[in-house]
Amino acid sequence: MKKLKKSSVSLAWLTRTKSAAPPSAARATGDRLDLVLPRGWPESGSPVFWRWCRRGDKPQSGQVTDLRQVPEAVRGARACVWTPAGDTVLTSATLPTRSPRKITQALPFALEDRLLGDPESLHFAYRVESDGSLSVAVTARERLRRWEDALAQAGIKPVALCPATLLVPWALDCWSLAFAEGEVLVRTGSASGFVAPLSLRPGSGQAQTLPPTAMDGGSAGREAIPTGINVEADLPPPLLAAALEDAARVQKTPEYLVVFNAPSDFPAESWSAQLQVPVRVEQASVWDKQEDPSAPLNLLQGQFEQKGQISGTLRPYFPAAVMLLIWMLGNIGFDLGDWWKLRRQHQEYTREMTNLLMTSFPETKTVLDPAAQMQRSIDALLARSGKQERDLLPMLSKTATALRADPRVRLRGLRYADHSLTLEISWPATGSPDAVKTALEAGGLRTEMLSLTPRAGEVDGRLRLKPVAAQPAASPSTGLRTGSPS
Repeated sequence: MKKLKKSSVSLAWLTRTKSAAPPSAARATGDRLDLVLPRGWPESGSPVFWRWCRRGDKPQSGQVTDLRQVPEAVRGARACVWTPAGDTVLTSATLPTRSPRKITQALPFALEDRLLGDPESLHFAYRVESDGSLSVAVTARERLRRWEDALAQAGIKPVALCPATLLVPWALDCWSLAFAEGEVLVRTGSASGFVAPLSLRPGSGQAQTLPPTAMDGGSAGREAIPTGINVEADLPPPLLAAALEDAARVQKTPEYLVVFNAPSDFPAESWSAQLQVPVRVEQASVWDKQEDPSAPLNLLQGQFEQKGQISGTLRPYFPAAVMLLIWMLGNIGFDLGDWWKLRRQHQEYTREMTNLLMTSFPETKTVLDPAAQMQRSIDALLARSGKQERDLLPMLSKTATALRADPRVRLRGLRYADHSLTLEISWPATGSPDAVKTALEAGGLRTEMLSLTPRAGEVDGRLRLKPVAAQPAASPSTGLRTGSPS
């Protein structure tokens, strides 16, 4: 069996706990109230340990039988409640979905064979691990309601309810144990563990009082075990031994066991020999190892989630959501600024076009679309003056119609200048240039052949096109005369 150096646990603890901290268990700062509920609470009436940590001050702690005995200023602080470990079963599951709604629906059926109670009476809280598996905590709904009702009567609104098993400090590659109220809390992972009852045997009739609990920081003595029962200190709990055997079969045996709140005569060497795992006793309390312990798995999920409280699964995304909102608002602001600027420019250009239209064509009475009305007025003016046909677009339209009639004619280039259009075209050598010229003139274009260049199988030609001059309209007083003069 591997021997553990005396100082190896203390030296390795800080580095291992840093890497073991779950990413979703962010530790908040500021005033904080921790409550550790005893087994059977609130029906048992057993004392509740409380610890108040205020920023910059030394933590205060104590025990009360009635939560209203906790100072009123303390009850208003952010409260984290550690529930009795035996009332919650910690297990794991793997589901082929990441939808929170589907996970909540599927968990009772996926874990049905591991549970004794009716799934309808149980509450399932979960956390998604880095490997995609789920760490699950199963608690009776009625028990959760009683805890919430008792806390509400004392004016305490918890931000988290977490099994006390997960309060025990834990580091990678080790299991952590803590003696508490006649049982051993065993934490095997960041959100996993179990409760192992202590080995008991008939005694001499004398009650044996154990050291203060692991959860009260040594502030009070533990309730005596009933008369006639003594702790079998030399024997580790059978459930712990069975769990280590199961871990060994899958090659996940912890490197060592760290024991908190051990009895003064705790036989560490005997336990180590029987369990085949090095055992180290920690003298510090759970609070000394973690001044502000996080709740790795919050039971306040689903119907038990506090109203107005951001879900723990969504809290890590809150900063990113705020940044996204700021980015979206910034973009909207820039878009509104650009829209306002373009709107001002559009209004200014519209006024200028309206003024130009009214100045150029004073007969315009109503202005609806100044650009369109200006174009129609110019077209009408050109039509009356006979110069409209000299524009490029009408000439191109007529040219395209004439060339489309003979598919053998290919257009190689064109140039427009001085109200005339120069074409560079090619046609087969068997064709006649007069046919091309005739087709263009038939379309209303005066055609002038500039050059002809024969080459292999084709003829390249350059033509200059001008619109046919419009005939002036006859004067009404003159009229038109036909026939020979008398």
